[in-house]
Amino acid sequence: MTITSMPEVKLPSGAILKLGHTPFEESLALNEAILKELKGLSFTTKTEMGSLYKDLVCIGFSSELIKSALWKCFSRCTYNDIKITPDSFESIDAREDYTTVAMEVTKHNVLPFVKAHSVEFSQILEALKSSQESKPQTPPS
Repeated sequence: MTITSMPEVKLPSGAILKLGHTPFEESLALNEAILKELKGLSFTTKTEMGSLYKDLVCIGFSSELIKSALWKCFSRCTYNDIKITPDSFESIDAREDYTTVAMEVTKHNVLPFVKAHSVEFSQILEALKSSQESKPQTPPS
C-alpha cells in the first residue's frame, strides 16, 4: 500500500502537524496501552461527563505505557515539516500544541480499532440480550 500524502492538521499555534503512516504493530501497541490503562475505569449512566472526561485525560496523559507507545507513533509524524522528537516541544509555543498533537496522533492511530471495538461490543450485547430473552422465565418460589 502506497501512502501518497500525509493528513495535515493546523494547530493552535499555526504550526502544521502531518500525520504519518504508522505500522500496524505500533498503532496496535498504542491501542492496547490505552485499553489496558482504561480497563479499571468504570462508569454508569449516572456518571458525570465532566468527571469521566477528567479521568480519561488524567489517565491518558500520565500513563508511561501510553506515552511510550505514543512516542513511537509521533516519530512517524512531522511538526512544521520536521520529524517529531522530544526536542520538538521545547519552545513555549510548541508546548501549547503538545496536547493537540497527542490527541490527533492518538485519534489517527486508534480510531480504526475503536470502530471495530464498537461493532463487536454491540454484537456481543445483542447476543446476550437475545439469549436472556429466549430463556424461559421461572416464577420466584
